[in-house]
Amino acid sequence: MDKLTREEIIDKVKKGISLEGANLKGIDLQGAGLKGGSFKDANFRYTDLREANLQGADLRGAKLRHVVLVGSNLSNADLRGADLTHADLRGANLAQARLENAQVKGAKGISEKVFFTQKTLDSLNEKNKISLEDDLLTIMTKEKPCFAIIPAYRFLRVESGGEDPLQILGKVKTEEEAKQMDIDIYRDSAIFKETVYVVEPGFIGVPKIEEAPPPKEPEKAPPKSEEELLAEFLLKNM
Repeated sequence: MDKLTREEIIDKVKKGISLEGANLKGIDLQGAGLKGGSFKDANFRYTDLREANLQGADLRGAKLRHVVLVGSNLSNADLRGADLTHADLRGANLAQARLENAQVKGAKGISEKVFFTQKTLDSLNEKNKISLEDDLLTIMTKEKPCFAIIPAYRFLRVESGGEDPLQILGKVKTEEEAKQMDIDIYRDSAIFKETVYVVEPGFIGVPKIEEAPPPKEPEKAPPKSEEELLAEFLLKNM
């Protein structure tokens, strides 16, 4: 089978054609629309997937070793058993992605914190799949994971392809961090001196873990009677 081109891959995904086990090694898929694609066991070695939309994609067992996934959308993606060794996922959206048995040794950007884009939250809210109370976000699934959320922005690119003086592309910064860096943000733009960044607004979600109740103190045995104490003494000294 001849090596697929970027356009052919995108077209197949749009038509719902499976790319299970496909050799996609070294193809430039930066920013590609691959939402819902079937890539089980596919080989993505040396493929550029920066800012690609892989929302809901089937990536079970996919070979993503050393692959750059900076700023990609992997929300709801199935990455069970995938090889993400030393992959770069900084700024990637991993909301509700499945990572059971995935190899993540040395991978950058995978942590317990999750970046929820504003678009994702708006969509989930319309479907009544989230509950928001104060600064606590609950995903209305069986497990009902709960997150403390903090306003933040993901830095996507520099307007007109200019230089990145802050070396911040692909990263997520909170509003407070942006202020400390003298960055002014307005909607989907962030301005630092003469540089204009395109940003994606959202929230950092920090998993809220229920504190375990303190262990119960063992019940104290009632005081022994004089007869019991005398019996113990005699048994020890006979």
